[in-house]
Amino acid sequence: MKIKSAFIWVSLLCSAVLATIDSAKAASFVSNVSQNTNPKADINLLSIIQNGTTINSFSYVNKADIDTTLQNKKNGPASTDRGDNATSPFAPAELPSNEAIAKFLGNNNLNNIIDTEDDGSFVIDVFFDNEIVQDNSGLDNLFFWERGMNSDLGIQALDIAGNVIGKFKKITEIRNSNNYAGFQIDTKEIGGSQKVGSWGVSLQELEVEKLSGLRLTSQADYKGPDFKVIARNGGNKTEIPEPTTILGLGAVAGMAFLSRRQKMLKNS
Repeated sequence: MKIKSAFIWVSLLCSAVLATIDSAKAASFVSNVSQNTNPKADINLLSIIQNGTTINSFSYVNKADIDTTLQNKKNGPASTDRGDNATSPFAPAELPSNEAIAKFLGNNNLNNIIDTEDDGSFVIDVFFDNEIVQDNSGLDNLFFWERGMNSDLGIQALDIAGNVIGKFKKITEIRNSNNYAGFQIDTKEIGGSQKVGSWGVSLQELEVEKLSGLRLTSQADYKGPDFKVIARNGGNKTEIPEPTTILGLGAVAGMAFLSRRQKMLKNS
């Protein structure tokens, strides 16, 4: 009976480990913002809650480099955009400079975004003000918001020299209605308010341990992502033991229990 109990205990431990692994695939999160009733005004990100942890230390884009060979249309395809009554570092522009792109992405105002034409293609390299490093907190490293919840965005990690590293990912999850961020925005480029979707990405998904920036891409079939990206800069987090460590300790404990039980049976 005790042997059976040991198996049950180990099974429960394995289930807990699997739950921990699953929680590491955080992805969805809550955006705590300054207000969510006026879609034309500033909507400042105050903090993020993910897996029960409040994140309030962020790294922002401070440099951008857009491929101008794709930015040759009269209306973009990638332009800077803001809420009709929102503040912004520059006036919105259809053909923004690298500095303007960095400034619109490089703040906590979620009503400062990059707007993409529906059939627009772009390649923009952006860099953060701090190196982003993977940890074992179970939290995502990169957070994205998309106006309209109807577009995709391609991302790939960049090292400090601007070289593409790791694995390419196309973010499609923001289209899911379950990933509504809880607020809407009404910007210069559109005639009414639209819902904003959100999604988180870990460095593990990009198959890198650290990055200095991202290559952001859009193709015609991505349907024009209108987006914002902010990174987690460490800060408040709850450390979670590595799942393999927990599983290993559980297995050893279970085997030790069974071994002792067998010896007791032999000696009885």
